[in-house]
Amino acid sequence: MARNAHPELTQERIIKAATGLFTSRGYDKTSMQDIIDATGGLSKGAVYHHFQSKEDLFDAVADRLMRTMSETTNKTRPRTEQGTALEQLQSLFSPGRARKRLEAAELMFRKFNPKANPKMIGMEFTAMVDERDDFVDLLKQGNQDGSLHVDHVEQAAEILRLLANMWLLPFFRRGTQAELRTRTACFFTIMQSLGIPLQDQGFSDSLASFGTDTKGNNKAKTESEGGI
Repeated sequence: MARNAHPELTQERIIKAATGLFTSRGYDKTSMQDIIDATGGLSKGAVYHHFQSKEDLFDAVADRLMRTMSETTNKTRPRTEQGTALEQLQSLFSPGRARKRLEAAELMFRKFNPKANPKMIGMEFTAMVDERDDFVDLLKQGNQDGSLHVDHVEQAAEILRLLANMWLLPFFRRGTQAELRTRTACFFTIMQSLGIPLQDQGFSDSLASFGTDTKGNNKAKTESEGGI
């Protein structure tokens, strides 16, 4: 068999097909065979050469759609030109940037049933912890510039990532507008106790707009929290 001279193009083709299916049908109702068929001619072997399972492919798609969720700084400028570490962290929770991240997450997880996919939840948990380095660096910078006072930097970085990306966002665990506002208040209180004095400058309003009592979200609650 001839070697694929452009494996990155094949991988892109697979991810594009999977993205369309995951966001339209949902993870649970999409099979690997569906994805293979949607590539328009790739063989089963070609797809599995790049992605060994549906979970691996979902992770690649989610990473692409939601990379703004895990960004910590504007990479186009040196950190020293982006303000204090606290200012950089605070910008992640500004209404504009928050809505962008929330919309990306909603697109990927609106039809995802966490109770039916414990393996996927485990993968997401592990990825959040493993990818803490940017936040570790930022918290260390904050201790140096005086904007933060974090005693346990590595652990605080993990808590920040896990809470901000898995617990705070209403896609692994839905909530009403009131519940999401309370969740936000709790999150900022926890951050304060860790020496990261973030402020709610409109983030709770953005988050609440994704509550299950908001028009159009009741159906999403049924799909994401339904029984196995």
